[in-house]
Amino acid sequence: MRFLVLDEADEMLDQGFARDVEAILSRTPASRQTALFSATMPNWVAKTAKQYLRNPVKVEIDARTQESAVEHLVYSIQKDDKIAALRTLLDGRNGDPILVFGRTKHGVRKLAKKLDALGYPVGALQGNLSQGARERVMRGFRSGAAPILVATNVAARGIDVQGIGQVINYDLPDSQRLFTHRVGRTGRMGSSGEAVTFITPDEERKWREIQRGLGRRFPRRPWRAPAR
Repeated sequence: MRFLVLDEADEMLDQGFARDVEAILSRTPASRQTALFSATMPNWVAKTAKQYLRNPVKVEIDARTQESAVEHLVYSIQKDDKIAALRTLLDGRNGDPILVFGRTKHGVRKLAKKLDALGYPVGALQGNLSQGARERVMRGFRSGAAPILVATNVAARGIDVQGIGQVINYDLPDSQRLFTHRVGRTGRMGSSGEAVTFITPDEERKWREIQRGLGRRFPRRPWRAPAR
């Protein structure tokens, strides 16, 4: 073996795979060329890199250079009003793919079924799907057959879909890191995008923590459905 690539290293080493990854690395030839890619570089990832890379060249890309490409719309909303608000946003879509993030596998399945019953072209992506099922969902999303994707955080990293016009945080993520990865699915490669975030009263504390972790505050307004 001549080349080894460890992609999404921080996620791989943070989700119970560390021992397996290190076991594989320890059995590869020392003469290999190794590349490690990671959206974040916590100390334990840096330690692994130092252990298995030899005289590495470090390349850093500052994600903040593209922040201006994403417009953030943050709404205070009651929990019971979220589905109607989501439908309003989906009814206004302009043909670009839309990625809707939920918090749990069950919640994502339930929301996708509800939208499907209402006639929306929707797919659902969550961690319990088989590889074949995931690929079918992603084919529908990429082709435009199902341009609305409801997903857990599995879609916050590692999916390659061009032109996602809007990301909707239907449920808040648990950290500023996940928030950054989620909204980073739109406004990529210099294109513009929109990130919509719903904040319910019971999420106020979590939202303050996310803003504090990001070191910025987002303008917020109460959700009001447009007049028909």
